[in-house]
Amino acid sequence: MAKVNVFIPCCMDMFSPAVPRSVFAVLERLGDEIIYNSEQTCCGRRFYQVGELELAKELANKLILEYDLKHPMVIPTTSCVGYIKNYYKELLENATEVNLLRNFTQNIYELCYYIVNIKAIEKLDNTFNHRVFYFKSCSARNLYKLDDEPELLLSNTKGLDLLIDTELNTCCGVNSHFALANPEVSDILCNKIIERAYQMGAQYITSTDIHCLQHIDAVLNTLDITLETIHIADILLGES
Repeated sequence: MAKVNVFIPCCMDMFSPAVPRSVFAVLERLGDEIIYNSEQTCCGRRFYQVGELELAKELANKLILEYDLKHPMVIPTTSCVGYIKNYYKELLENATEVNLLRNFTQNIYELCYYIVNIKAIEKLDNTFNHRVFYFKSCSARNLYKLDDEPELLLSNTKGLDLLIDTELNTCCGVNSHFALANPEVSDILCNKIIERAYQMGAQYITSTDIHCLQHIDAVLNTLDITLETIHIADILLGES
């Protein structure tokens, strides 16, 4: 049995606590033994984005030292894993041993990427009998540079009608404190995604980014339409 570290983003742990259970269950179905540190906190992304560099550095060092780096790490949101891969080298340049840092950042993966490219699995025995709109977040496109791994796993899900708008290359509007500083623009961006998914007849909006899904869900709660959000891990586990 292979071992894999799992890091759960703090916003997922606090506000979507059922999703990590799906992440664990999916990986266990693939034959992995989960290594999870219940004392984990945050990757530091939010603090880095607002200029709290010392706190971001402290959290980054904490994360690296808390896990068994002999095994890969899965992080089920592209914004956090993309941040770690792209910014830890700069952040910890003079604070962490170079090879340790390189090995860590090169051995962390988003969930779908890990399943398709590391485990070499393109089809899970999962069922989800719904019309699902897949939103490819800006962190998935630009920061982590995820390819079509989520679309592949979703299209191979029994009963799932996958809806994709290849021309919808917008942000959901939640990035860092953007939604707080620019609420009207944020609402316009988010509503554009919701409107397109609704027009295409979706029942669910899914993504690889928990931050986007939580923001979209908050906006959906203000609207009188039948449309829900769901993290992709819940679909990959799905039996509905």
